[in-house]
Formats: sequence, C-alpha cells, structure tokens
Amino acid sequence: MKLSLATALLLASSASGQTWEPGNFSDGTKLTDPATGGTLYLSNGLQAVAVGNSGQPVILADDSEASEYHPNCDGGASFPQEDGGHIYVSNSEWGSYPDDLSGGVYALTFDGENKLQSYKQLLSGTAKNCHGGETPWGTWISCEETRDNGRCWQVDPTGAKEPTRTYLTGQSMDGSNAGENFGNWEAFAWDADDNKGYVTNDDYPNNPGFPDDPSYSYQGAIVRYSPDETALACLDAESDADKWCALDSGTVDYLKITPAESGTGGTFEWVSDKNEADPELYAGSEGAHVENGIFTFSTIVDRYLFQLDLAAGTYTRSAVPFAFEPDNLRLLGDVVYICTDGDDYPGDAVWRWDDNGASRVFYEVGHSYPAGVDFTADKMSMFVSLYGDATYRITRTDGMAFDADPKKITYEVNGGVADGKTHEEIADEVNAVNASIEADTSTTASSEAATSEGTADPTDEDEGTSENTAVETSGAINNMAAGTVMGIITGTLIL
Repeated sequence: MKLSLATALLLASSASGQTWEPGNFSDGTKLTDPATGGTLYLSNGLQAVAVGNSGQPVILADDSEASEYHPNCDGGASFPQEDGGHIYVSNSEWGSYPDDLSGGVYALTFDGENKLQSYKQLLSGTAKNCHGGETPWGTWISCEETRDNGRCWQVDPTGAKEPTRTYLTGQSMDGSNAGENFGNWEAFAWDADDNKGYVTNDDYPNNPGFPDDPSYSYQGAIVRYSPDETALACLDAESDADKWCALDSGTVDYLKITPAESGTGGTFEWVSDKNEADPELYAGSEGAHVENGIFTFSTIVDRYLFQLDLAAGTYTRSAVPFAFEPDNLRLLGDVVYICTDGDDYPGDAVWRWDDNGASRVFYEVGHSYPAGVDFTADKMSMFVSLYGDATYRITRTDGMAFDADPKKITYEVNGGVADGKTHEEIADEVNAVNASIEADTSTTASSEAATSEGTADPTDEDEGTSENTAVETSGAINNMAAGTVMGIITGTLIL
C-alpha cells in the first residue's frame, strides 16, 4: 500500500529525546517538500508531520480520504475543543475579486490524541484570505487582502454556525457601505481587557502595486473597532455562540503615531478621520497580537516591530533582527515567533526572537515562505504552513512544551539594525549559515548515494505484493530508532 507523506514524516521523525536547540541544524531532521522538491530544515530536537498537502487528498486517522487540501495556506490558528482535541483553521489566500472568489477558510479537526478526524471548508465565496485572529469567544476572524473588496469575516471553527460579515473596519453588516471601507486587511487582535478590536492593513502610501488614487490617501491605516452598547451587551451572553454580535456595530478610528526624536518610540492617538492618520510611518502592517495591554504588530516596508502601550498612549519600535519581511506572528511569553515573507528569499523561516537575538525554528531554502504559526492550548504542538505547499504539526522530541525553555539556543542573528547592522549585512550572515547547511546536506547525500548503489527502486515493486516491503527512499532512512534521519524523503513512499 502507499504510505502517506504524513505517515512517512512521522516515521522519519520518531522521537529521540534530543533537547530542542533553536538555531542549531547540525543534527536536525531534513524533509523534502513534495510540492517544490526543496529541503525543509527543522532545528535540532524537533519532529514534524505534514497534516495537509495542497492539491492532494487529506488522509484521516482511519486512512480514509477527505477532499484535496487547499492552496496558498496562509494565516491560521488552533482552537481547543471540549473533548480535549483541537481544530486548526487555515486561510486560503487564493482567488481575486471579482472574477475568482475561490479563497476561504478550512479546518483540520484533531481528537485528544492528535489524530486527524476531519477536514472541511468553513468559508467560501471570498478572495485572498490572508491572515486574521481569534476572539475570546472562540471564533476566527478571516481578513481578505484585496483593496477593492477586502472584508473581515467571523467564522465558527466547528462549522456549526454560518460565517458572517463584521463591522470591524466600518463596513455595515449588509454590505451597503462596504465600498467605502475596503482594504488590504491583514490580521486581527482583540483586547479582552478593554473590549476593542484591532485590524492591520498591509497597504501603504505610494504602494507600487496599485495605481495612484486620491481616495486611498489614507491607505494602510490600522483600524481600531469599539463596540457600541448594543454590541457590548452581547459579551454578557452565556453562550459563546451568542457573543458573535459583539462585532456587529460600533465605531472605528485610525492609528496616528508621533515619533520621538530618538526614532525608537513615541506617542500615538486614535483619530476618527482616516485622512489624518499617517500610515507611512508604519507602512505595510502585518501580524497582530494584544496581551496585557500591549498591542504588538509588524511592518513589512521598513521591517519593524511596534509595541503600543494601549493605556499609556506610548509605543516602542524595534528593527527586526533579520533581513526579510516580518509577517504572521505569535507571542509565547516573552518570545516572539515570526514568519517571514521574502517571496522565496533563502532566509525565510519561522524565527524565534527574544531579547538576546533571533534563531530559526523551521525553514525551506528558496522555495516557499512559512505562514500561520500557532500553538495548541497545551503548547505541545506548533502548527505552521508553507505557503502554497503544506501544513505541518511540529513537536519537540524531548516531550516538552514550546513554552518550556530550550536547553540551548544558537542565536544566528544577534541584535539588528539597532545594533548597527544593516539588513544586507544580516542577510549575508544568514546566507552563510544556509550555505554551510546545504554543503553538509550535499555531502551526506553523496555519501548515502555511494553506499546505496544497486538498491532496487522501491517504486518498481508490485504494489499488490508489497505489504511487508521495508520503507525505502532515494536516500536511506538510517538510525530511525535513534531518531536520526540521514536520508531525504522524496516523493511517495511504498510500504
């Protein structure tokens, strides 16, 4: 029988007990992306399972096939369920308005043992669903990144309730005034302490991707949504299903920042006239997160991380310590996990960034960028997608949660522009690391090829009589009991 890629990766990543070492790839698992043929690198002490490959049927735990996995997997989030399982929702940044509304939102449902039970579409009839965010009442906000028709949708991860529009960006629920408030909506975050929502917009003034248009003089402004009394009353409902209306009505205003002379911070305010906002100062806002009164977001044009103290009205701005566009992000304690989007830039990765520097967790060289990073409620699993290719569930081989400190961290990049390095210098540092890893991979592959000459191609075997055939690949999987993968998985394995 054919061995699914997910099962193959599980075998290839059998636990060795190695302690996780972010930034160190010397002993890390290497996998092959079935869509691109590129090599996926996991830092030491991590293992991965592909739970969905774009364009291929999703294989469930009982070996049955669900529909084909969606293309252009982008923003996503994990939602805990009462039975101990979880649902990972994933946007499809596909289609274009108005002719191709083939984007949407999809859901992978896992039971309490991380076994995949179902895969289905939750939202259809939309385009370029980029990122989004969660609400405290357990819904997913999916943001359309299309200037001419961008909306923010509220979606039930279980599919029990139909998706609805929201008023988050000032669009009426019936869509009658939507044209005035379309945008390249990117991500959403909710402040549970103050009951306000924030939506980023990765458009920006003088964006070369769009023609000049005076009506978009405010383009790229971050929006704050404040529910009115009717909407606030919805939050008092006993059932989470009855809290959806908290996003139905209210007021919106726009972020205006005033930098201090230092350039590393300043003050901010919210203005009702979007033309007063100056989004050029935070051009191309992307990932968003609110926790403990701090609104964190990233920008792709100048590559900054902003942190706004919502109560104090002040902010800090830090240059990200890598040379690529910071996109989706998650905070786990004092650590920021950021997916970078460099359009196949060799250093695109899921980065782990703390006060000491940045280290890569997972990446592919030069083929596809990561997106949709999130963690299960127990922090035992990390989900991340490779845009257009696949979604992976990543775990530590030492059995620890991701919020437990790694034993060792190799900081590939210490500091950033603030420490006097240019983005180009940082890029050179990361490229040097890439070259070293690729050279090591090439040497290993050559050695394995030399020792495996004469081995029959497993695909030549009769599938009907291959039930007990050992797993073979174009480079043998060695020392699997110890959890070391010396070979690179290529294509479909035959078992």
